[in-house]
Amino acid sequence: MSLTRATVTATLAAAAMLASVSGQAPGVPPAVAKVDFVRDVQPILREHCFSCHGPAQQMNGFRLDRRSDALRGGTFPVIAPGNSDGSRFYQRLIGTQFGAQMPPTGRLAPEQIATLKAWIDQGVAWPDAVSGELPPPVADPGATRLIAAIRGGDRDAFARLLGANRQSVNRTDATGSTPLMYAAFYGDRAQVQALLDSRANPNYVNPSGATALMWAVTDLGKTQALLAAGANPNARSDDGRTPILIAAGLLDGGPVVERLLDYGANTEAMRTNDVAPLREAARIGDATMFQTLLTYGADPRGPGAPTPAFVRNNCPTCADLLGPGAAAPLAPPAAAAAPQPPPPTTFVYSGPAPDTRRPVEVSPASIHAAVERSLPLIQKSDVAFMQKIGCVSCHQNSVAALAVSTARANGYKVDEALASRQMKATAAYIDSWRDRSFQGLGILGAQDSVSYIVYGLAVEHYPGDSATDAQAFFLKTRQLANGQWRIAARRPPIESNDIQVTALSMRILQVYGPKTHQAEYTRAVENARDWLTTAKGDSLEEKAFRLLGLSWAGASPAVVQSAAQDLLADQRPDGGWAQTPALAPDAYATGQALVALASSGSLQPSDARYLRGAQWLLNDQYADGSWHVATRANPIQAPFESGFPHGKDQWISAAGTSWAAAALALYK
Repeated sequence: MSLTRATVTATLAAAAMLASVSGQAPGVPPAVAKVDFVRDVQPILREHCFSCHGPAQQMNGFRLDRRSDALRGGTFPVIAPGNSDGSRFYQRLIGTQFGAQMPPTGRLAPEQIATLKAWIDQGVAWPDAVSGELPPPVADPGATRLIAAIRGGDRDAFARLLGANRQSVNRTDATGSTPLMYAAFYGDRAQVQALLDSRANPNYVNPSGATALMWAVTDLGKTQALLAAGANPNARSDDGRTPILIAAGLLDGGPVVERLLDYGANTEAMRTNDVAPLREAARIGDATMFQTLLTYGADPRGPGAPTPAFVRNNCPTCADLLGPGAAAPLAPPAAAAAPQPPPPTTFVYSGPAPDTRRPVEVSPASIHAAVERSLPLIQKSDVAFMQKIGCVSCHQNSVAALAVSTARANGYKVDEALASRQMKATAAYIDSWRDRSFQGLGILGAQDSVSYIVYGLAVEHYPGDSATDAQAFFLKTRQLANGQWRIAARRPPIESNDIQVTALSMRILQVYGPKTHQAEYTRAVENARDWLTTAKGDSLEEKAFRLLGLSWAGASPAVVQSAAQDLLADQRPDGGWAQTPALAPDAYATGQALVALASSGSLQPSDARYLRGAQWLLNDQYADGSWHVATRANPIQAPFESGFPHGKDQWISAAGTSWAAAALALYK
C-alpha cells in the first residue's frame, strides 16, 4: 500500500521534526548509542513482526514493512518518533497495560527491546533505500481536470472534458485514483456509464487496493453499472475491505448487498483476520440484511463472523434468526483479571503550576490579560502534543484550535505560524486516512474522534477537500436511522455521550458534506436536529453540546432558548459550572457553558450571568495562564509529558484551559 505524495511527505517531515533522545526504561539494558535501522532494527521486525504486520497480513491495519504505513499506524498511531513512552508499539513490547504483550510468540530479548526503544527515541531513522515505498503516482493533467469537474458537480465541464480527454480515463490524479473512482463516489450513474463507455477500467486498483466498486456501494444504480461492466465483487483492499463488507455497514445498504450477492460476492471473510459482512449487518442492527446474508450461505461461525454476544448486544432480532442459543440472555461477566502494574516510563510528570491564584476583578483589561497569558501555553502545547504522539487529539489540538480561532476573531494576537502549521498537520493526518475512510474505516474512536478532529479544521475555516469529504462520508455512515450518533467510547468529559457526538458529527456534515450530495447530507442534518430537539442529558457536556447543536442546525428560537435555560440553570452561586451535579465547578465546564451560551446567541457576554462565570474563571486561573481540571477518564493512551502543567491531569487541563480562554475571548 502506498499513501499520497502529500501524506508521505508530511509523515516523513514529521518524523524528522519529532526526533529527540530520552533515557532508558528502568530494568531495560541501554541500547547502542546510535541505532542503525538496517543493521539493528529491520532484522528484529522481519523475524518477529512481519508475519502479522507485513506484506501478507496486517493485523489491526498495522504494517511494519513500509515506512509510511508504520508511521501512520493501524487503528491507532503506534509509533511516535522521539517518544517511546507515548508509542503503543513500545508499550506493547514491555507490558500488557495497552493490550496483549507483543510479539505473541514470546517477549523479545531485553537487548532487542532496548534497540527498538532507542530507535524510536532517536527519531525512527528509516533510510529511503529500505523504506519499502512504491513510487508516488504521477498526476495526469487530463484526469485531474476530469476529477475536479466530477467532485465540483459541474456536469457540463465533465462532458466537455471527457470528450477532449478520453485518453485520460484510465490515468490518475496525485492520489493514484481514476476519474471512474471519483464518479463512483461523487457522481451519478450517467457519469459512471459515460466513463465506462469511454473504456474506463472498472477493476483498476488504486495504491490502497481500492476499486471504483468499493466507492460506489452507497448507490444501487452506480453499483449495477459497474457490476454489469465486469467489476470484481470480491476485490479486496489492502485494509481487508470488500464491496460487500463496506455495503453491509451502511444503514440503507441492503439492496446493494443483495445485488452484490447476485453477482457472486463472497459472504465470508476473505482472510482469517478480516471482518465478515455478517458482523457488519449485526453491528448496524439490520436484521433484513442479516437474513439475506444467511440465505446466501453466510456462516455465522465462520472467520470474521460476529460472536453470539456481539449479535445479541447489537441486533436482538438478528440473534433470533440464529436460534435459541444465540438469543439467550448474556451470561454474567467474568471476574476481572488482576490489574497489571503500569509499564516503566522514562519521564516524570511535572507538578501543578504554583498556586498563585488571587481574586481578580472583571474588567476588559483583566480579561484581556488572562487570555494573553493562556494563548502561548495553549499553542505550544498544541504543537508539542502532536509532535510527541503523531496524531491529532480532541483535548489538546481540536479544542486548542477553537481557542485560537475564537481569540483571533475577537482581536487577540495569536502565533499565526504555529496556527497554520497545526492546521496543515491536522489536514495531513486526515489525508493519511482518506482512502480508509472512503472504505468505511474510521480513525480509532470512530465518530467520537473523527468529529472532534475535523471540527478543529472547521473552526479554523479549512477549505473542504477530498480528505474532509471522506471523513464526512464516514460520519454519515455511522448515523442511526433516528438521526443520532452513538458514542463509541467513554472518556468523560470529552467523548462521553451521544448528544455531544451527534452535535459535532452533524456539524461536520454541515461544513464538509460533499457538494454533489448536498440534499442527502442536508436531510441527515435535519434528522440530527430533530433528535437533538427531544434529547435529554444531565451532564454539562450534554447540555452545552445540545445547545450548540440546535443553534448550528437552525432549530426554532424557542427550542434553542429552552436549551439555553436548561444550561443556565446549572450555574452555581459562585458563578461556575460543574461537569456533573456531584462535582465542583471547574474551568472545563465553566468555559464550555459560556462558549455554548455566547456562540448560540443565547447570552450576551455583557450579561451579568456571563460576567459571573468570567469572574469565576479569572479567580481560578494560574499565573502561567493555565487552569487545572482533574481527570476522571480511564487512559487509552500511554501517558507522556505534553508540555502542559498539572501532571497526570495535564491533558484534560489543556482542554479546560482552551475552553476557558475561548469563553473569556468572547467578552468585548
